[in-house]
Amino acid sequence: MNKKIVFSNELKQKLESINYSENTEWSYIGVNDCTSLMNKIVNELNYKYNKLNISEYEFDDNVSVYGQKSTYFGVLKNEKDIIEAYLFVIPPKYETRSGVLAQQVFPVLSGIMENYSESINTITNRPIYIINANETNHTPSMVINIKSAEILDFRYIDVFNRDLDEILKAKGMKTRVKSIEEYNEWLIELNDQNTNEYFEIDTSTKTLHYLPTRLKDGVTVNNEPYWFVLKAYSALYLATKQKYKIDMSIFDSKLQTGNKTLDAFRNYVRKFI
Repeated sequence: MNKKIVFSNELKQKLESINYSENTEWSYIGVNDCTSLMNKIVNELNYKYNKLNISEYEFDDNVSVYGQKSTYFGVLKNEKDIIEAYLFVIPPKYETRSGVLAQQVFPVLSGIMENYSESINTITNRPIYIINANETNHTPSMVINIKSAEILDFRYIDVFNRDLDEILKAKGMKTRVKSIEEYNEWLIELNDQNTNEYFEIDTSTKTLHYLPTRLKDGVTVNNEPYWFVLKAYSALYLATKQKYKIDMSIFDSKLQTGNKTLDAFRNYVRKFI
């Protein structure tokens, strides 16, 4: 069954505004305009995930799920026009290291999560595909965001086919983590003060304690919630697999409700407490 991906017209405008001749990396992958980039995306998705059978793409004025939409959000539809997966694009000119992937995904996904009618133990009711079209040289922080998403079973392609492991190896970091302890070490290594600002773990009691360090009061914040929940959900996935207890007490006592992203996170974590 052939399928199509559908993105917003706003994304089309963004991709058409890129001067692809400014960066020679585009010519190396045969991309010189929006059309060739979209064809590259379709080919890479089909190559890495060969059961997708994507035959076309289109842009639309209204690409939304439960009323949630953004410039970088898209859907995969089958021949019956049923949504089978969600897609998010990391755009070419995006340069905020902490926001890579997190800022494209969670404004939409947090709203979708609050509308699930079924009881599920994953943060998404559909597979999620991440399409990295970001031409910026990647840093370890950006790589950890991508690998955190892979812990959540987000499926990833990079149109430039960069070796993310080499970026971590150059910093002397592990390229994979299999436990909450290793994930904690990852985040500490990334931090200039050698601290994990997202959570603490007590290995003796097997407890994960979430921290509100970077979130002010929980409401009058800008993009920090997106950056926070990417790491927080990934930590939860690893910790619960290892039968850790989850402690939200400091997080809840310090932060107000009223932020969509953090409220969706709270509601999800309550399934595991």
